[in-house]
Order: sequence, then C-alpha cells, then structure tokens
Amino acid sequence: MTTSTPQPVPVQLPSSGFFANRRAELNRLQELADSSASSQALQIIVVTGPGGVGKTTLVLQWLHQIRDKYDAGQLFVDLRGFSGDRPMAVSEPLERFLRGLGVNADNMPTDVEEQAALFRSLTANRRLIVFLDNAVSAAQVRPLLPGSGSALVVVTTRGRLSGLVTDGAVFLDVRPLDDAGALELLEGMIGAERVRSEPDHATSLAALCGRLPLALCASGARLAVRHRWPIARAVRELSDETRRLSALRTEEGDMSVQAVFNASYRALEDEGVRRMYRMLGLVPGTDFGVPLAAAISDVEEETAADHLDTLVGANLLQETGHERYGFHDLVRLHARDRAHEEGSLRERQGAIERLFDWYLAMSAVADLTVLPGRWRLGTYYSAGHRERLRRVAVFQGGEAALEWLEAERANLAALIEHAYQHGIHDAAWQICEAMWPLFLLHKHYNLWLRTHQIGLDAARACRNQKAEARMLVSLGYAHLSLGDYEAAVRECAEALRIDEETGHLLGQASALEYLGIAALRTNHPEPAIAYFARARAIDEQVDHPRGVAMMRRHLGDAHAQAGRYAAAIEEFAHALSFFAEHHEPYHEARTLTRLGNAYLHANSFDRAEDALGSALGIAGQTGARHEEAAVHVTLADLAARRGDQETERSHLDRAVEIFDELGVAQAEEIRRRLDSISTSTNDPDATPSR
Repeated sequence: MTTSTPQPVPVQLPSSGFFANRRAELNRLQELADSSASSQALQIIVVTGPGGVGKTTLVLQWLHQIRDKYDAGQLFVDLRGFSGDRPMAVSEPLERFLRGLGVNADNMPTDVEEQAALFRSLTANRRLIVFLDNAVSAAQVRPLLPGSGSALVVVTTRGRLSGLVTDGAVFLDVRPLDDAGALELLEGMIGAERVRSEPDHATSLAALCGRLPLALCASGARLAVRHRWPIARAVRELSDETRRLSALRTEEGDMSVQAVFNASYRALEDEGVRRMYRMLGLVPGTDFGVPLAAAISDVEEETAADHLDTLVGANLLQETGHERYGFHDLVRLHARDRAHEEGSLRERQGAIERLFDWYLAMSAVADLTVLPGRWRLGTYYSAGHRERLRRVAVFQGGEAALEWLEAERANLAALIEHAYQHGIHDAAWQICEAMWPLFLLHKHYNLWLRTHQIGLDAARACRNQKAEARMLVSLGYAHLSLGDYEAAVRECAEALRIDEETGHLLGQASALEYLGIAALRTNHPEPAIAYFARARAIDEQVDHPRGVAMMRRHLGDAHAQAGRYAAAIEEFAHALSFFAEHHEPYHEARTLTRLGNAYLHANSFDRAEDALGSALGIAGQTGARHEEAAVHVTLADLAARRGDQETERSHLDRAVEIFDELGVAQAEEIRRRLDSISTSTNDPDATPSR
C-alpha cells in the first residue's frame, strides 16, 4: 500500500503507575540504549525478571522519560505470554500496530507474512518506540521488529529469549527492590506519615512481601482504602505462610501475586520440570545444588541440571552462586503450595524422605572425613551404611569436607528445625551429631546452642536416652567454650547420670571428659585428674585407643596446671604420637599447642617455639580458628618470657582479631593484657615482662 498522506503518530504507551527507587535500572537502560545505538540502527533491549518484579512499570517509566526523542510515536502491546491462556498469535499485535500506523481494514493484508512485511515498510527509517510486553519467545517477537532505521524495541519477559541475541538484543535482569525502594513504594501508596508512624511494621511488611513490587502494591492498595488500619494488621495477616500468597491480592483480583506465579508455572511445558519445582518447594533451606535437586526429584544429575536451567530461564529460580540455586521467598511458598495442591501425599513423603536421606548421608561422610576416629550413635555410621556412604560422596580431604559443612550450615540448621517441627525426631539429633566437626572447628556458638537444644528436645521426644546424653554433652562443651562452667557442669553431670543408668560406657567417658575440662577451667587440677583417669579406664576397657589418647592429652593439661611439667610433657608426647599417626590434624594441633606451653613453663624455649610453630601451621591449614588464636596467645607468652614486647603484642593482636570473629569472651581478656603492655611500654620505670 502506498499513500501520499502523512502517517499518523501513535501514542500507545500506558501510564507507568506507582514507581519507586529504580534509579540504577533506569541508568542501566539508558546505557544499554546508548551502547546499542552506536553499533546498529535498530535497538532491541530485553528486560527479564520474575513475574511481579516490576519490569513493565520500570520500562514505562523510562520510555515516558525519553519518548520525546522518538517523533514517530510509540506502539505498545501486551503479548500475554504468561497470562495463563495461549500466547497472543502474531497476527493480532501486527494488525493492532498496522491500524495504529494508519492502515484501514480494506487495506489490511490477511497473510501474517504480508502483515509483517508491511509493518517493516511503514516503520523503516522512523524514530519509533515499540514496547512488546510479556513476550514468551523470540519467535513471538521477531515478526514485530520494525524495519531498518532508528527505532527502539523494548521487550519484557519472564523467560530468557536468548534467541534474540542474533538480532542484536542487549539484556537487563531486574530483581526485587531493596529495602529503601520497597519503603518508598509503600510510602507512595499509603503516605509517608503512616510509614513513619510504624517504621518497624513497615519494614516487616516489605520483607513479608519479599520486596516484590506486585506484592507491595497489592498489600498497599488494601491499606490505602482502609485509612484506619495500622500497618501492623497487614503484617499479622501475612505472617501466616499458609495464607500469605492468597492475602497478597486486591479484592477485585486485578493484582494477585498467586495468579502471576500460577501463570509462570503453567507456562512450563515439561511435567518433569514442574515436578522438580514442586519438590524443591519442600526444601526448608536457603539454597541447593544439582545433587540435592537430583536426589529430591529422584532423577539423574544431568537431568536435574537441565531442569534447574529451565526453571532459572523461567525466572522461577535464581542462581545464587556456582551451581547453587534458590527461590525468591514468595516463589518458594508458591512451589510449596503447588506440591500440596497438585502432588500426592505419597509424592511429598517420598521427596522428604529422599531429602533427609541425602543430607544425613552427605553430612555423615563429611563428619567421617574430618574426624574419622570419634565414636558416633547415628544409624548412618553403622557398618551397613559405610559402603553406601562411599557411593554417595567422597571428599578430597578434611578441608573439602569442612567446606561442605560450612556451605550447608544454614540448610542443615533449617533441616533440624523442620525435622523437629514435623516429628522426624531421629533425623534432628542425628544431623546435630554429624555437624560436630563444624562446631568444633568453626565454633558458630549461637547456632551450636540453638541446633543442639532442638536436638536434645528431639532425642527426648523419641525417648532415645543415649542420644539425649549425647546432645547434653555437646551442649556442655559449647558452654565450656563460652566460659559458662555452671551450665556445662550441669549438662555433663546429667549426661553422666543418663549414661550410667543405660550402661553406655563411651557416653560416660565423654561426660567425664568434659567434667574434667570444667574442673581444669576453674583451676581444680586434682579433681580433673580424677575425672580423666576414670574416662581413660573406660576407654581402655572398651578398646577405644582414640579416647585413651584424648585422656592422656587432658591429663597432660591437668599435670601442667598443677605445675608437674615433666609429667605433662610425657602425656602430651604419647597423645601427639597417636593423633599424628591417625591423621587427625585438629587434635594434633591442639596437642602441639599444649606441648609448647609445657615446654615454655619448663623453660625449654626453643622446643616450645618449634612445637607452637608446627601447631600454628596445622591449625591454619585445617581452618581451626579457635585453636589458631590459642597458639597466638601461647606464642605471645613465649615472647613475653623472652622480653620481646613487640612480638608479644603482634601475636595478641592476631588472637583478638580471631576471637572477635568467633564472638568469644576471651577477646576482652586479651585486650586487657594488650592495655597492660601499652601501659608498661609508656612507663619508663616499668619492669620489663619476662
């Protein structure tokens, strides 16, 4: 069709609505536009992100800012790629665009290819904005691309649309708002005064909405028409996870977070992918990798990796790190809801069983790798499970196993809480037991106390007295490390009573060991020797050589505290030989530290320095931060005995730094010592420390 009359200038962009704090994204859109303008005439920008994240609002805000630069006008269409119905056929937006450009019904081609060709002809060399909202595929977009010239095409999608790379597209990924942006959006809807009057509740509301603009708008809209409602009421409504998604909607239903997520879910074509989405919604932790996804879905890892990639492409999952994935909080609730509404009870139970089985097996392997010689109660350490554990995973040394425990720390803690809340009590205390190397070496005291209190409650709930005593002893050691000796003695004495009642000898030895340590920490070496001697006798009775070595080291500590350094050195030497031979670097480092301290007090400074240097190297290699700090303190003692205050201060500074990282009370004691060194250094009449 040809015409001599001027072509009309379409003005089709809708208003942007509420907009808040997307300044960085606005700047990035302009940067992308500027960079693509320098390389090609037709500019294509694809804006991706999960449903409800505010992609459309962001793009409209930007396009309204720059529309005056495009004198040929603006075309807009919602392609309904995720509406729940079939995506819009290409002919419909083409007809809309052609009518907007002045083509009447009589001159409208009926063939889609002819429509696309006419659209390219009419838009060639025109500065025009084309906004394609909610596209589902590159194939849906391509026929709607203008002809050659200086047009700007912006596409929003919940998918990847990576096929448009060949058309010269550039991409922007949009994530949920930050805290400031979420509160700014809420202020725009209900007024700054209401937000300022309830700042804590406003922050909680933003968090419960996952800082997702659609959720904030739905919740804010309800508050906006109910002027007397406090924000606290909305917070209470959303605090119930089982009702949160259904509550995040307006009465008219025009804003519904659940509906948006439902559409993204229905757009998944593969039932295997949908099933994995549902199963992953049952995972209580924060993130996961391919092996866990494969285990819970009962598929091969290669298949799991493909399914995860599809879910990331659909913006239903986020990549949180190298081969690590996680949900947005609200999407997780949606996935869990799908599991309960679409999946069978048998399907959910099977997924939970596989979830716990995988984590218990992996954590048992990690535990065995880091501390192979200690005794355990959990069923996953039994002879029948050992061969299976070797097939589950093999860590390349203790450091790699400890790294896995550290990486999974939050997930394991969440699993313990989930297990207790859902009556899976055996799993709760067994996961606590398997996490022992992590707490022993990296401390994490708050998490240690919280998880083991749950483990204790779980052991009591399933009436497992041996496990109850195990949890009590573990809690006792945490309190020992934190300097709460009263709590430590109380818990270990109760554990000893239970283990004596059940006749559990190894449990008795552990309780006696920690009671001995408590006696040492309170400067009572003789009672400590009695406790350690009783524990050593039990270890010899049950043929537990590792336990014997541990008691010899503790006996060395007690003799050193009593001033019997020759006896202490002999005990330490025997213990050191065992730990070195059996490749237990953590205990080797601890024993070397104590040996060095004994040599120091026996005035064998060179031997002390050799032992402490070895201890420091091993502690650093194994990630034993607390022990590393202890070595620095003892090296400071050695420097003080030699009159070297500069070296003393250097080691104490390092010790304080580590103790602060671990959050232990010893840091204050070391600071007081550093202050005394500074005072003596500044006092010309002070006597040098020796």
